[in-house]
Amino acid sequence: MNRYRASLLLGLLAAVVLALPVRAADEPDLPTRKRMWSIAERLDCPVCQGQSVRESNAQLAAQMREIILIKLQAGESREQIMDFFTDRYGPGVLREPPREGLALGVWIGPVVIVGLGILLLGWALARGRRPAVAAASGDLEAYERQVDDLRQAGRDSPPPA
Repeated sequence: MNRYRASLLLGLLAAVVLALPVRAADEPDLPTRKRMWSIAERLDCPVCQGQSVRESNAQLAAQMREIILIKLQAGESREQIMDFFTDRYGPGVLREPPREGLALGVWIGPVVIVGLGILLLGWALARGRRPAVAAASGDLEAYERQVDDLRQAGRDSPPPA
């Protein structure tokens, strides 16, 4: 019986040792893994709000990372992989929207709004510094009469004692 266990243990050990190099050959090398993480950082997880595929622990994100690895090992470029996910999930999967078409507003909009705000602030400050413009001469006649009446009343009254 001991001989049977020893043979079984030796056979199992040999199978494990022979299987290790096969599994190691399937594992991507370090530069490929770094490229995968770089691409995963540029993709939003479709099921997680505000998390990249790199950050997410969702099952879909893990599957997306595996697809990225497979495509990198097949020799596809970063752009081809990004296009694959954009075709599958739409442009919303990209963490950085494309700078073309309607999405161009995402890039230009904030700059335009800040520029308009600066112009509006400058206009308001310049308007506050300007001296008040005198009213039309017709509006001043009533005030001038009141001033003349007060002066005249001051001359007609006796000086205070």
